[in-house]
Amino acid sequence: MIADDSEDTRGLLRFWLEAKRCRVVEATNGQEAVELARGECPDLILMGMLMPVLDGAGAARRIREHVGWCDVHIVAMSSHPSEEARANALAAGCNSFIAHPIDLEQLDTLISGLLPAPARGMVAA
Repeated sequence: MIADDSEDTRGLLRFWLEAKRCRVVEATNGQEAVELARGECPDLILMGMLMPVLDGAGAARRIREHVGWCDVHIVAMSSHPSEEARANALAAGCNSFIAHPIDLEQLDTLISGLLPAPARGMVAA
């Protein structure tokens, strides 16, 4: 799942993930991400931290609370890559943190470390 309010970011990540044969669902705000996570049980969520309705940290907390049975990896994405932002994202339940602009090689390495090889080709990203 890609959860971000930027259509450009979602488009870039969707194109990149679909080229890797991933099934992609999208959310434009944190509340949509929570609702989709309940229904989809994705392997991976690329979560923007600054979104309307419910921010990424709040969405990560709710997903961890309400979708605990689902073994989802949450990668926080932020255009403010401070150590405080990273710590807040991890404390909210994110597994990892990556800064904007997204370095796709770095993201590929990160995803490879989070997901077992069989899931990488079938991830509901």
